[in-house]
Amino acid sequence: MIATLRVWSYQLALLMASMAGSSARPPRRHYRLAILKLDRLGDAVLSLGAVKHLVGTLAEADVLLIVSPIAEPLFRTELPKTDLLVLPAFCGRFWPDFLLFLWRHAVQLRSLSVDSLVCLRHQPSDYLHAIARLIRPQSCHASAWNKPRGSLGLTFPAVTQTPYPLTRDDVCLELEAHRRVVGSAVGGEVKMTEVMPAISSVSSRGGDMLLVCPQAGSKIREYPPALLVEALRLFLEKRPMPVHFCVAPGTDTGPWRLALAEAGLYSVTWHIPTLFMDLLRLLANSRLVLAPESAPAHLVTAMNKPGVFLLGGGHYDMFAPWRSSALQIWLNHPLRCYQCDWNCIHSEPFCVTQIPPAAIAAAMQKICSAAEV
Repeated sequence: MIATLRVWSYQLALLMASMAGSSARPPRRHYRLAILKLDRLGDAVLSLGAVKHLVGTLAEADVLLIVSPIAEPLFRTELPKTDLLVLPAFCGRFWPDFLLFLWRHAVQLRSLSVDSLVCLRHQPSDYLHAIARLIRPQSCHASAWNKPRGSLGLTFPAVTQTPYPLTRDDVCLELEAHRRVVGSAVGGEVKMTEVMPAISSVSSRGGDMLLVCPQAGSKIREYPPALLVEALRLFLEKRPMPVHFCVAPGTDTGPWRLALAEAGLYSVTWHIPTLFMDLLRLLANSRLVLAPESAPAHLVTAMNKPGVFLLGGGHYDMFAPWRSSALQIWLNHPLRCYQCDWNCIHSEPFCVTQIPPAAIAAAMQKICSAAEV
């Protein structure tokens, strides 16, 4: 009964949105292709190669990118001539989030005329489906999601679906899913090399600093400060270099500063970039980057910079590991409870916290040596 009410609620809300505001509709704009990628920054980086490949099949004026505010600077930097429509990355509750979204954006979405819509966020949601239904493309291309999901009240219109991959040895599943969907959209086989992310807007210059980006999208995925600093200490004993930390605005840096002080590491430079380009240049000017699975890790890999990245098991192999070359190493601690969707059954995420600091230091040494060859 609850599931039926959900379906009816979404269908009714979408019907009302598609009937409202006809007198205030903006001029109609036609695109041959719209790419729907509402997501976080790291996920947007993973889609960059696929987006560029799709844009390259048409004149840029014929393509619309629908992206989130946090990913907007990436796409504006890498694809400055392509039109962008910026919408919220996610929409949570039916009331008030979904209804407020329809109230604010339905008229604008209905003013678009789109031949083909390609969705590069593979986890389905009524939010994404509603956007597609309001745009009313002649055809859609998306993944057929094969993992657990919540109940849905809406679906994509006129959709061709490709199965989301179960396994892929050489790259993460998201990249393989992008390759499949892009192949479906262009009507032919697409090589993995054609959808690999690559940053072209900033030159990747070698620097002298070790840049530590300790944050991830959630605390459970972050390596403990004391262990992180121990890894730094072991590494710096053999290869001294300036240490810089990069954190997001508003971050409490106290735990890392305390751990650094207890280890006697006082000469640390701190960066709190507020603009995407500041972060990108900081990464480009580093000699080596240490980070958990996060946006900086994906940006570094897309720039083919030296990096060591710490990967937990919550979504292991879905968003990482992947590499541009041997200059990137992903470290993990395998457990039988992998693929838990970060619903950890332990007192702490052992898949992250039991990565030995000595292994991290050794990987950093290895990458520095490889970069010097």
